[in-house]
Amino acid sequence: MALVVNVCPAAVSKAAPDRIWNILVDPERVHDWNDARFVKANPPGLMKPGQVIDLTADGFGRRWPVRFDVRDVDPQKRWIDIVVDLPLGLVNHEHITLTETPQGGTVVRFN
Repeated sequence: MALVVNVCPAAVSKAAPDRIWNILVDPERVHDWNDARFVKANPPGLMKPGQVIDLTADGFGRRWPVRFDVRDVDPQKRWIDIVVDLPLGLVNHEHITLTETPQGGTVVRFN
């Protein structure tokens, strides 16, 4: 039996899309937008297809392993596809998009 939960959180920032993009694609800055800490990236460097990013997240009195498998990245359209392997066998297929607002800010969506 499988349970599927589908949510689409979004937020608007006054920051320009390029500024947010530069933080989003840097594995060593995951802690700036996620409750996880960077451990290592293979291969190292900015997010790219095929990259595996190992992280840890604290909860319930212990430190848990978290893994990002970067599936695809489009810097021109500002989106990333990541499969997130979470503790307890949970898997999150994440499509993150950045869209510029008319005022020069950014709509950030996690689909």
